Amino acid sequence: MEDHMKAISSKWTGKQMIILAGIWLAFLISFITRLSWSTIMPSAIDSLHFTVQQGNTYVTAFYIGYAITVLPGGMLADKFGYRKMLLAAVLGNLVVMTAMVFMHGYWDGLILRLVLGLVSGPDLSACLGIITEWFDVKKRATATGIFNTCTSFGLTVINLYAPIVLVHYGWRAALAVTAFFPLAAFIFSYFALKGKPPFPQQFVIREKNGKVETETAMMRLKKAINNRSVWMLAITGLFATGAKWGVTNWANLFIVKSLKFDLVTAGKAMSLFGITSVISMIVAGYISDHSKWTRHTWAAIFMAIFTPTIVGFAFIPHGSFGWLYFWTGAMGVGAFMFSTITNNLSVEVAPPDQRGTVSGFINAFNQVGSFIAPVILGQILAATSSYVESYLIIAAFPLIAVVALMFVRESDADQTVMSKASLREVEKKGVN
Repeated sequence: MEDHMKAISSKWTGKQMIILAGIWLAFLISFITRLSWSTIMPSAIDSLHFTVQQGNTYVTAFYIGYAITVLPGGMLADKFGYRKMLLAAVLGNLVVMTAMVFMHGYWDGLILRLVLGLVSGPDLSACLGIITEWFDVKKRATATGIFNTCTSFGLTVINLYAPIVLVHYGWRAALAVTAFFPLAAFIFSYFALKGKPPFPQQFVIREKNGKVETETAMMRLKKAINNRSVWMLAITGLFATGAKWGVTNWANLFIVKSLKFDLVTAGKAMSLFGITSVISMIVAGYISDHSKWTRHTWAAIFMAIFTPTIVGFAFIPHGSFGWLYFWTGAMGVGAFMFSTITNNLSVEVAPPDQRGTVSGFINAFNQVGSFIAPVILGQILAATSSYVESYLIIAAFPLIAVVALMFVRESDADQTVMSKASLREVEKKGVN
């Protein structure tokens, strides 16, 4: 009871900060390991005598594996516990990255990249679940916003050390250094995530008639996909997340090929993009936690910002450094600000015993959008030969997501859910 009251006080506790640091570091590892191949690929494919196409399939292999396990990974997190699944994902990253140091042929490396994606699938659902266990609704979005910054930070970290190690010691050494990150994260998270949370994960459900039941994974999945809000958030992720990664992956190419700026200038502009995205995610969480407006309303507002920033970015005048930095920075806000709240909603619209399942289901749509949007941009460019037209079409995607958000309902108070500990107390009193 004392821990519960501390958790809902206005100030964060030291334990909450340690918990947030634990999941932040654990999820950071997922981004460092997934980006490691892209960073060392130019050197590695020459050493291994791969073609560029073969090197690119290693990137694709990870995302295929990841997309396969995001939903079952969330379901397993509901079944076995968020902490256990997150630690299992980090440990899997450690094992696979260590094995990749010793790969020699195309197929063994490809299989390892696929396995890396498979073991990483449960990580996001587990992290979001842990946030719901340790933070009340007035702190949860802020915590999620801070947590989300690890995605941008991962790109920075891998580019700080990997090229330097590669140049001096080779690509295998760069992978070996990368393997130390999940080892450090596993040790830190193992101890940081210990303890009894004030809002523990729920495992059983008491129906309106008073009957207490343990739900199977398939029962939880069936309930999840029968929830309108879950489907609306899935559609939101499909279009908004797709647009986010579509424009992000193409931004450097657009700045250099269409706007005719040099690579160094493009890099500086995208660094600003990263900075504004990190700041905006934290700000979004703070606003949502301290506002009387609903989360889906704020998510829709932040998402609506995305469309005009894409349009502004597409029409940057050639040679204008000022407008380049302004619109690139603005697009960083538009592309990432909403994600804090949509990630938060993916667990808040779910009953407490279905949070991993629901977030995994929604994240599966996010991954599909991340695959499809860059392909659509490529097809439009091939058909029109116009980068501007490609971006203008993608700019409509966030607006579709805004409409979907209007149909989200955040509360599901029809069911009373109980933890294992609560069930034991009920059984002692003879309640069935």
